[in-house]
Amino acid sequence: MRAIFLLAAACATGGSNYGTVAIKSFSNAAAPAARFSVGERTISGSSLYAVLDQGCIRGSVGRAPIGFCSDPADPNHWSGISGDFTAVANPDGHSVNVDGYLTLDTRRQASMTQVVRLGDGPQWDELRKNPALAAIAATAADLQAAHIRY
Repeated sequence: MRAIFLLAAACATGGSNYGTVAIKSFSNAAAPAARFSVGERTISGSSLYAVLDQGCIRGSVGRAPIGFCSDPADPNHWSGISGDFTAVANPDGHSVNVDGYLTLDTRRQASMTQVVRLGDGPQWDELRKNPALAAIAATAADLQAAHIRY
């Protein structure tokens, strides 16, 4: 039964898998890097699942659902039930500048403001193409490093 479930889950994800990225926490450099699998317009890990579809990012960070949509007037600006942020890839392609917040629950917000360093390879190219996914993954890495329950 377990094998059938795993096979069904693998088929359901579809899309390409470009590889794994390791993102260090911006707020806690001593913490181990969080690892995420990157696919076409998707990123996932133990505490994150996010899919970019039709201008919106949906999924979850920990147990909290996330929902952001890009601003038609500024595709670098994302807002929704989960907060508000901008994510801009630097022209040199080595980092993403992020500014904003993620709403954890009705009483708590987590800062997303940071610079996300990008590496080389197809998985990093996908995050350069979709810097909002890099921003969300880096925030998930920060929350994991800080042991914040969400």
